Formats: sequence, C-alpha cells, structure tokens
Amino acid sequence: MAHLRQRISLGLEEEFFLLEAGRTLPTLQSLDTLRRLYWRRAGRDRAHLASNFARGKTDRRRCFMSSIEVSTGVHHSVESLFADLVEWRKRVARASRGSLCAPVGAPLGLDAPSNTAGLHLHFGVAGKHRDLVYNNLAYALPVLAVASQNSPTVALGRDAASYRMSCNFASGDLREDREYRFQDIIVTKRLGTVEVRALDPVPDLERLRHIVELAVAVASHPERLPFDRDRYNAEKPKFAVHGLTPFVREVWDRLEKIHPFPLELLERTLSQELTELATSQGPEAAYRRLDELWRRPTGVKLELTPHSKWRALAGLLGYYAPQLPYMAIKGWKEWYGKPPDTPDGKK
Repeated sequence: MAHLRQRISLGLEEEFFLLEAGRTLPTLQSLDTLRRLYWRRAGRDRAHLASNFARGKTDRRRCFMSSIEVSTGVHHSVESLFADLVEWRKRVARASRGSLCAPVGAPLGLDAPSNTAGLHLHFGVAGKHRDLVYNNLAYALPVLAVASQNSPTVALGRDAASYRMSCNFASGDLREDREYRFQDIIVTKRLGTVEVRALDPVPDLERLRHIVELAVAVASHPERLPFDRDRYNAEKPKFAVHGLTPFVREVWDRLEKIHPFPLELLERTLSQELTELATSQGPEAAYRRLDELWRRPTGVKLELTPHSKWRALAGLLGYYAPQLPYMAIKGWKEWYGKPPDTPDGKK
C-alpha cells in the first residue's frame, strides 16, 4: 500500500461552452468545433470528444445546445496530465476560432438545471484498491468542490456559490450503489475508474493544479479517512450555496496533514469574481475573463465572429452523425456495463 501512488493512473475531462459574437448562450455551431477536431486526426480522437444537450422541454426551449468536452489520455504523473490538457486547449482554441470559450458551471443567467458543464477527474486503480481510493476521495470532495466553484447565479434572484452543484444534475447526492452514474463521485462501469464528477470547470491552471495535486495525494493515502456518506449528503446543500462552511473547513483541517492546500482558494472562488464582474460590467466581461484564464496557456488570440447556420449544419453532418454510433455504445456501457477489475484506460 505504500506504493499505491505508482499504481494510480490519471485522466481529466474538461467541459465548456462556446459563444459566438453577441451571444450569451451556446448554439449548435459548437458542433463545428468538434467536427474540426474530429477530422484533423481522421476520427482517431473520437473517444476524446463529446457534445451535450439540454434535457426536458423547459430546458431545451430555453437553450437546446449545452457544453462540449474534451478528455486527456491516461497519465501517471500530474505533469504529463497537464501537458496533455494544455495541448488540448491549444487544439480547441485553434478549432473554435470565431467563438469565445466559457468554462463555467452554467451559462450566466440561464435557469436550466440540465444545461451545465463540469470537470471530471478519473483515477485508475486495480479493483482491490478501488474501495480505499473511492472512500478517501469522497472524504475530500467538499474541499475539492468548493475550490472549483465557478457557477454563479447571476440574474437568477437566488444565492448559491455554485448553481450547478445546487442543481445536482449529472452529479448529485451519493448513493449506496457507487456505480450509479449521476453522483458526485462514482466507480465507472465502462472504465473501472473512480471518477470525481462534483467539480465545476476550472479554467485557471494554477488553481486546477492545486486541486489535482490534493486529489492525487488523497487518492494515494494509505489510511482510510473518516468518510460519512449521510453527512456529506446533508452538508452538500450548505456548501453548494455558501462555499466555505464549518464542515468544509473541518475537512480542510484534516487534509492539511496529508497535503497542504491554500485556504484562500476556498475563501475566494471564481464564482465570487464572476459575480462581481457580471454585476458591475455585465455578463460579457465575465465571459471574457473566463476565456482569458482558459486561453492563457494556448498562445492563441481570441477571435469572435457572428453565428453561422452553415457551421452549425456542418457540425451536425460532419461530427454528430458519424459520432452517433460510438456515443450510443459508450452510453450503453456507462449505464449497463460492468467495471473491469483493472482499468484499461480506454475511452
């Protein structure tokens, strides 16, 4: 168990919204960015690309298109994981020219619980160690989640540090069945990884590195931490709204003995900064701040152009149609598959 760290692999999924000039909500043109990424490597990246749509009549009427996502490969160090993530950001920045990238938990001002974006961390570990890794990451979830909070409820007339976390869509309270897909942390049926699903998108790589390094240290910890599922579920509505609560501070105190984590990342979240920007300067300023943080390591300048129906059509025909069979098989495995004892890391 002392060498558990060497046996854990890492992967990351990053979700975000793409917005054209003059738009504050995503459109089907987002699919054209996926088309460009898909065909630049002749479909070989199909397992690393995905699109999301709103669910339910009300949410779809408000905004049908949701986030798109990219995922890294399988890594055994934080350094190589981040190098891969930066490379993906560069590729997305080039492919999405004409659009602004908004890695935010939900479009600002949109009240549609199924239209959200997140950041997922995967930890691959052999079946005999999976329970310990799950338990310890679940214990650390309150700190990891609050540090990532990036889903302000601007213009919605409510108070929540993270609209996405308070909605509980595509994540949600923890169940006895660890393989049920829509929870804050799961054991994936398709990959056999322990997947942290609770996090909002984190465009700032410095903040994200602190989060990932803490998660890796906790996942590698050889002793079982005092995780209590019922208490987590009872406390989540509080820290989803208020951020750094006494419960989150209690968990942070315990984790400090395992790996140091800056308290200021819990005291000052990106949600707070975006709320201030959107309130004083409007949502466009908040979106540009998100794009600036996300784009900073890419070296690709922001270019904005008006929405194009032709690009939306090209995305539907050139990405969504050829990707559909793969998405159907992937979805079936995620709901009805059986976790392999040793994760193979294949997407």
